[in-house]
Amino acid sequence: MRILISGGGTGGHIYPALAVASELRDRYGAELLFIGDAHGLETTLVPAAGIPFAAISAGKLRRYLSVRTFTDLGRIPLGMAQAYAHVKQFRPDAAFTSGGYVSVPAGMAARLTGAPLVMHQQDVPPNLANRLLTPVATRVTVSFAASLPYFPKQKTLLAGNPVRAEVLQAARLDPMQARRRFGLDAPLPIVLVTGGSQGARRLNQVVAAALPRLLTTCQVLHVSGELTYEATRAQAEQALAATPELRARYTLFPYLKTEMPEALAACDIALCRSGAATLAELSIIGRPSLLVPLPPGFTGSPQAVNAAMFQKAGAAEMILDRELTPARAIELLAPLLGDANRRRQMSVAARKLGHPTAAHDLADLVASLADGTRRAS
Repeated sequence: MRILISGGGTGGHIYPALAVASELRDRYGAELLFIGDAHGLETTLVPAAGIPFAAISAGKLRRYLSVRTFTDLGRIPLGMAQAYAHVKQFRPDAAFTSGGYVSVPAGMAARLTGAPLVMHQQDVPPNLANRLLTPVATRVTVSFAASLPYFPKQKTLLAGNPVRAEVLQAARLDPMQARRRFGLDAPLPIVLVTGGSQGARRLNQVVAAALPRLLTTCQVLHVSGELTYEATRAQAEQALAATPELRARYTLFPYLKTEMPEALAACDIALCRSGAATLAELSIIGRPSLLVPLPPGFTGSPQAVNAAMFQKAGAAEMILDRELTPARAIELLAPLLGDANRRRQMSVAARKLGHPTAAHDLADLVASLADGTRRAS
């Protein structure tokens, strides 16, 4: 059985695709090919997972106006041609895409060669890439029930968002054990700050400025993103210069890959963006969160819809990026830090939104379509 996998640009698209790919390889012995952007994070994550990787020159479908929007449009025909060449040579029995601009040429190429396509929607509202793929997709799967009305009923099902095996393992991890791995003090609550695989400059700046007051009541485990690590470190050091006794309560990392699920297991509250992959991990591990959606582009903000859904379910609090200041961050975090019972209630609500078997179930769906292709041939 040969399965084409695609999805990329950020860890939020790559990790779910890798989770499904691993299930297909380990349980079905599938031969895999992952098509990704030549300049995306997938160029390192996919080979590291031991999965064959083919790079294409994908044009990014941006949420905001940029000069690169027009130059990237010129790369789309090239990316389509490259994807078709890879797919024609690989001859997949089925394909799975997890979103991101690179999934469009890969998914289109799979359908042009006759392979059935399972297109997975992660955020609540569909992005442009998945809007383009929906008409040709054989089956559409969604992470949240709120996404179902956006797609044709007859070919859409709720599957949840697949997470890495490390996340499922972290859900069973003793929080105290996870804390010790990061050298954190057990009695004080822990706030995990993360902007996702690429970091979030706004979150970094606000949290660094809030440290002198924030660290009086908690510890902060901060993942800044590699590009903004040095600037964040310098700002944090400056903010804590007058209170060196609090410095031990602050831990800063540029990036956590395999350790991120353990960081989620260690924390009491996550201050983070509200991408679908992040929310899936929060729901599986069952952690309360203060969500700060990515600001909207000209196509809107899917993350704001995601965050509102989590807030309505009682799993999170939400604040818009433009409203986030050091004072507001402390104002929102303080009641959560001081109320263990409320955190437990939010944890229960978060877990109700999770689908621990999503990767397993999606792999079964893709494999069943691949079997149909093989029988037909």
